[in-house]
Amino acid sequence: MLPELTWIPIIDTNNRMKPDTKARLLETAAALFAENGYRGASVRRICDLARTNPGAVSYHFGGKKQLYRTVLRRAASSLADITVTDSDVGDESPPLEITDALDRILRQMEAKPHETQLLLRDLADGGNVAVEALEPSLRTAFEGLRLAIGEDSAPRGSATGRELFLDLASPLFLLTAAWPVLQRALDLDPDQRRGLLASACRRTLEAHGYEGLI
Repeated sequence: MLPELTWIPIIDTNNRMKPDTKARLLETAAALFAENGYRGASVRRICDLARTNPGAVSYHFGGKKQLYRTVLRRAASSLADITVTDSDVGDESPPLEITDALDRILRQMEAKPHETQLLLRDLADGGNVAVEALEPSLRTAFEGLRLAIGEDSAPRGSATGRELFLDLASPLFLLTAAWPVLQRALDLDPDQRRGLLASACRRTLEAHGYEGLI
């Protein structure tokens, strides 16, 4: 079932409220791509639900493929936003701990299941758009971890750094992509997910000898 769409209004020259076509297309396409994948969401269906003519996709985005890339990149950018706000910390506060950083990412995914589903579907379908969209965020996260464990002199990080990154990312991905299955199979409560991630993160850091980063 598609989520309810919220139209973004603008004012035309006659001061009448009307929805913004480009915003409607992006929101509608995101819903359809997440539900049906790239091939299962037709341009005509997107335009019908967005209440616009079939040529609007080409006019605003240059075609279906470009629209899909735009939607994926917006989703990746939205999920990658884990910046600490000024109200959270002061100027002399320590860097965000790894466990806290992973918790923020998981909270973003919980708060934006639509964007998460969209990216996971593209990865499952063997597409590379999600890979392209997520690569900058993953590189940034890896660089942050590398610096946290004192590998600032290694161009691409040591094997230990890469293994630590994978060991930390694996439970996050599992608890995101397979959570509905895990929740039912293991009889878990919804609020247990973040606790499980924190526990897995602590065990991983301890196993690699980085207890100080917890």
